[in-house]
Amino acid sequence: MIKRLTALFSIPSYGLLFICMLLQGIGISLSAPFLSIYFTEQLGVSIGMFGVFLAVTLISGIWISTLIGRRSDLGLNRKNIYLFSTLCSVLAYSGYLFISDFTILFIYMIVFTALGAPGMPQLFAIAREAVIKSNFTDHTFANSTLRSAFSLGFITGPLIGTLLIAAVGFKGIFLGTIGVFLLVALLTFLFLKSNTELKTRNSEVKAQSFRLVQNRNILLPFLILIFMYTAHWMSSLNTALFITNNLGGTTNDVGLVSSICAALEIPFMIILGLLSAKYSNRILMICGAILGGAYYFVIIISDAMWQMLAAQILLAVFVAVISAIGISYIQDLLPSMPGYASTLYSNSSTIGRLIGSLVGGGLASIVGYRYSFVFCFILIFISAIMLVISGRHPVDERQELTG
Repeated sequence: MIKRLTALFSIPSYGLLFICMLLQGIGISLSAPFLSIYFTEQLGVSIGMFGVFLAVTLISGIWISTLIGRRSDLGLNRKNIYLFSTLCSVLAYSGYLFISDFTILFIYMIVFTALGAPGMPQLFAIAREAVIKSNFTDHTFANSTLRSAFSLGFITGPLIGTLLIAAVGFKGIFLGTIGVFLLVALLTFLFLKSNTELKTRNSEVKAQSFRLVQNRNILLPFLILIFMYTAHWMSSLNTALFITNNLGGTTNDVGLVSSICAALEIPFMIILGLLSAKYSNRILMICGAILGGAYYFVIIISDAMWQMLAAQILLAVFVAVISAIGISYIQDLLPSMPGYASTLYSNSSTIGRLIGSLVGGGLASIVGYRYSFVFCFILIFISAIMLVISGRHPVDERQELTG
């Protein structure tokens, strides 16, 4: 493993991309856990309107990311796209400092969060191209290691955010987030090399002619990831209340459950990257779906806190699979379109997060917290079936052109 990590980090720019991914995880998680409190307590917005705010900004980000992702594969400079998106994220979080009117902030954030959305998929696309150029063959290991940096940042960020709120208040977390994204932009500007190689005219035709809904081999994996992320976000939304209302747990138990899962995700991502040398991404995705289904089944029948704690091992593997293997699963199906493939993966996560957040609370209020996990189990079961029947090979782009 040490030898493979050494070879991976010897790839030009990979170490820099790893640091940027780590910083992005820290920057986003500095403020994300506290936004609902800020909107309800500081801006006087209802939790329902805050949900609308999140939904609209997510949808606008999906549209811009797809637009940019498709065009980035036609020869646009990915460094410039990533730098521009990062600076737009700086402007987005700056809005929290200067705008106190919710309506104005809403419009402002729709624009700048959307423009900042292509950053993450472009970072994965830059890494993919760097790995391919270096002749490093283990692409999935490279992706899983890069994704683990984001998870590490996401664990660290809330701790820093708590300290900043205690010392400075809400302005502290927004200034901290702005500072982190400015550092990412500076590192990108100074040290990331531009990829100025333009695609051939043939590649341009391929990228322009591709339609997601017309290709089953890409549409199915895209839907699979949406279903998996929907299940994950639904359960994330209801787990804390399930612990306190159904299992008789405390807030300390909620924190312990979250900590166990988060701590296990990172080593599991690395292990999955190592396993990808022996097993295909599709097989690993199927295994992840099985373990995810097992987790939700355990939760449905659980009646003690220790069962929830033990089940976090299953959940950690499931989350590691969809986070670290999912992007390689899509990228391998579209090898000549890393920007668009990374954007599809990012959009599947965003759509799943959106649906899970909107449906999870409503479903729990109708059937209860325990039985809301039945729907999660059904989604994972459907995903496993779709994985079995999904395509195993990259898209035949020549057939796409003539079909």
